Amino acid sequence: MRRRNIQLSLLLGVLTLTGLSSCGVDRWPEYYPLTGRDLWIDSVMRQEYLWFESIPSSKKLNYFLEPKTFLKGILSPLDKNYSTVDTLYITPPPSYGFDYTLERMQDNDTAYIALVSYVIPNSPAAESGLQRGEWIMMINGDYLTRKNETLLTKGESRELLIGKYTTIENEEGEKAGVIQSNRTVTLPASRPVEDDVIPAYNVYKNGNLSVGYLVYNNFNTESNSQLLQLSQFYKEHNVTDFILDLRYNAGGEMECVQLLADILVPADKLGSPFASLKYNQKQEAKNRELTLNPQLLQGGSNLNLPKVYILTGTATAAASEMLINCLKPYMTVVLIGSTTKGETVATESFPNNKFLWILRTVVCEVFNSEYEADYAKGFAPDYAVNELSDRAKVLPLGDPNEALLNTALGIINGSTVLPESKSETNMKRTEVKSVKVKRTFRNGLIVKKP
Repeated sequence: MRRRNIQLSLLLGVLTLTGLSSCGVDRWPEYYPLTGRDLWIDSVMRQEYLWFESIPSSKKLNYFLEPKTFLKGILSPLDKNYSTVDTLYITPPPSYGFDYTLERMQDNDTAYIALVSYVIPNSPAAESGLQRGEWIMMINGDYLTRKNETLLTKGESRELLIGKYTTIENEEGEKAGVIQSNRTVTLPASRPVEDDVIPAYNVYKNGNLSVGYLVYNNFNTESNSQLLQLSQFYKEHNVTDFILDLRYNAGGEMECVQLLADILVPADKLGSPFASLKYNQKQEAKNRELTLNPQLLQGGSNLNLPKVYILTGTATAAASEMLINCLKPYMTVVLIGSTTKGETVATESFPNNKFLWILRTVVCEVFNSEYEADYAKGFAPDYAVNELSDRAKVLPLGDPNEALLNTALGIINGSTVLPESKSETNMKRTEVKSVKVKRTFRNGLIVKKP
């Protein structure tokens, strides 16, 4: 009998499932600790993955790879990193709790300034009083440079020189935008921070209009009780119009999408079909329909709205896009901001307590009540507005003068038909990069097992 050669070079060799024995000797106990995680991923994907037909045969796979590398090697070209695998327990890394956009200083190629684009509530940045729209001009008495700019992400306590964008009149009588320093803040030491699902909400009165506003950063079931309470709050204020801010919302749980839709839609649409879920041919028994279910509104209220204004950004994706798509058959949806990501599928979570890893894989397509899901390239806004282009309007979320919110309010009250294009001739944008705090929010559209 010819001895089967089991390659000992684990990184280069390819070991098939049937090759775990040699010369009658069972090598499974020896190799399973090295291959078990990938074999588990393989077995789940071949049953549950929407595009399971595209997975290569076992003979062509290397089961000795790190889980993330192995998964990447078997994904369909249609899967734009929607499917993921990670350790089961994830804690947020330490940070100061703010996002920023780094730009070059005028007339100085080596120095930078940082525009604060988001501040996480209850973070060190929030405690220091740092606000969205402010500029960081110096750190610990030094100008920002390529070498020290990373000090803005985490570390010990820092002293920051803060500037504010303002307009002045130059010698020729022309108005020019400048950033002027106005205070110094002490940034506490970094620590793990969690973003708020609902960091801001309000009601704006304008004559007979009562406009509700909600920043919703993640479709998270833990926030459902707050969402229901807020629906009562908006009902008590007799909101006539509603602005839903999803510009930072990259996904979450499908049942939250259903709940928010129940809150927003016209009352006579409750009980109507909402969405259709279509699984692969091995899992056709899971195919199902969702309805606009009034039973989910216990403790809350339906707002009976004919129209909703949704603020979008390039991060708006998945669960947010499902909401937009599934509301369209029943009410007017006006999008303001940037084109969304374009994610038409849902994932399901498969935890493995033995390996302490969790696989989240695409399991189904999601359609609205008219069986449409034609937003693979994202939803283009009805009113295109770059939230950072007009520096005078980069303000805290909820400020009625903030760029996207101001546009929505203007459309509602009739003062703005189209967003005004703002000239930046006085301050040319020289963006270097954008830096965002790593969130523990789940991205994508998450469906639970039926």
